Amino acid sequence: MDKVDSFDLIQSHFALFPGIGPKLEALIWSYGITTWDKMLSFKPDPLHPWLTSRLPHPDRLKEAIVIWQKELSANNFSFFADGLSNLNLWLLWKRFPNKFCFLDIETTGIDIKSVMTVVSLYMKGEMFTFQRGVNLEYLLDHIEKDMILVSYNGRRFDVPFIERELQQTIPNLHLDLMNVLHEIGIKGGLKKSEIILGLKRSEEVVSIDGSLAPRLWYDYIENGNLRSLDLLIAYNQEDTKNLALVLDEVFIRKKNLFKETYLTDQI
Repeated sequence: MDKVDSFDLIQSHFALFPGIGPKLEALIWSYGITTWDKMLSFKPDPLHPWLTSRLPHPDRLKEAIVIWQKELSANNFSFFADGLSNLNLWLLWKRFPNKFCFLDIETTGIDIKSVMTVVSLYMKGEMFTFQRGVNLEYLLDHIEKDMILVSYNGRRFDVPFIERELQQTIPNLHLDLMNVLHEIGIKGGLKKSEIILGLKRSEEVVSIDGSLAPRLWYDYIENGNLRSLDLLIAYNQEDTKNLALVLDEVFIRKKNLFKETYLTDQI
């Protein structure tokens, strides 16, 4: 087992403490304090740069870590989900995989008159697909309130679109993989990101993209072409399931980046 696995990655995270963001957290790591345990044993001398930085007093952080360790031992998902920023919710993926709900929608377009056609949820190893005119109105019944939604650009598109059409608010925490991928230098949309990450699509849907999806729907509606509907559903389901594969890759790359940057003596 790696010295830094999902459990250890959570225990290397200090931004749970109010006021500690990415820069201050990186400063802590730069002092060689890469785990909670190392922080608990940290006893700076009077000239240590920590004491003149914007970091909280070590004793205050140690008090918080004792609480964090207790909640982690109890597998208190809500404690960490509520304490982490949306951008850092990926840290919980390996420890709490059944709390993640992957979401992707297909629509007739992007303007105000556009509507949803097919939506899929992938969670707990199962795929749930909702089709306009069949069961789309039951979509939100399947999303448990404490689950983390995972999407690509869903904070700006998918979720607002669903809320507008179904006239309901989705209160769930949301991990938008677009933002996390941008943070590690991967840009260009979901399909391009998958290629960069080394993921391959099935032959059935590899040639389908967002511009073709509305045409598949209209071909089904106007011409009764069930093959077009099947392709649209397959495309949507693969988009949704691939989000889990993308998150796997993000986790691995984040872990390796942390190790290469701060744990060079352990590689």
